[in-house]
Amino acid sequence: MGRNIKESMKNIILTKAKEDIPLYFEDFRKFWENAYGNISDDDLYEIYRATLIFKNYKIVFHSLNLKSYDLVLDEIFEDVNSSFFLSLMGLYRSAHMHLRSSIELTLQLIYFIHHPIEFKKWKDGDFVIKHDTITQYVVSHPNFDNDITQLTTTITQYWKKFSKHIHGESPIFFQSETDVRKTNTFSIKDYNIWKGNFMKNIYVLNKLLLLFLKNDISRFPHKSFEMLVSLLKDDDRRLIENNE
Repeated sequence: MGRNIKESMKNIILTKAKEDIPLYFEDFRKFWENAYGNISDDDLYEIYRATLIFKNYKIVFHSLNLKSYDLVLDEIFEDVNSSFFLSLMGLYRSAHMHLRSSIELTLQLIYFIHHPIEFKKWKDGDFVIKHDTITQYVVSHPNFDNDITQLTTTITQYWKKFSKHIHGESPIFFQSETDVRKTNTFSIKDYNIWKGNFMKNIYVLNKLLLLFLKNDISRFPHKSFEMLVSLLKDDDRRLIENNE
């Protein structure tokens, strides 16, 4: 008797799943097309260029003979790319979660370059470092010939903001409370919030890595260098190019 009920329930759920999943896919497809149609060419250029930043850092790291960190760089790229594509489906809470991960991995990348033992332990799942500890380390790193306290403070502010989406600290960070979810249509308000956070996050992480690698900039492949500095404001570009 019990087995028959379970089998019947399984069949009902499977039937429902096979009916619903194509409908979900169709909803996502329609939303994607609507979102894509509402993004200007200027926005698309800026956002897509930003997704290419960590692909170019992988090229740079190889040119500097830092070839052990592909795992981290590939995952940061996945985070950035996933955030963009989730935004095209209106999944802004999940898109912000990936932005927080990109911060954590970028800071860990800087740390691991000079901590091979901890890097190995981390790859084995046997090492964790807290955000406050790693930011203090980065601020004091001798590679930075300028005080980067303000920059790391900004990065920490973004990290805390994106953490609110993960922890659901208020309904304003819920996916279900976005205009997108309430109307199931593209919302320029929700999109602009995500876009602003996305671009600011990429900017500070790119600036941090460029400052960290500043003494090796002359060894960057030219195309990658131009791609990375193309995101910078004039003052920051001059700060980076000072050592050339």
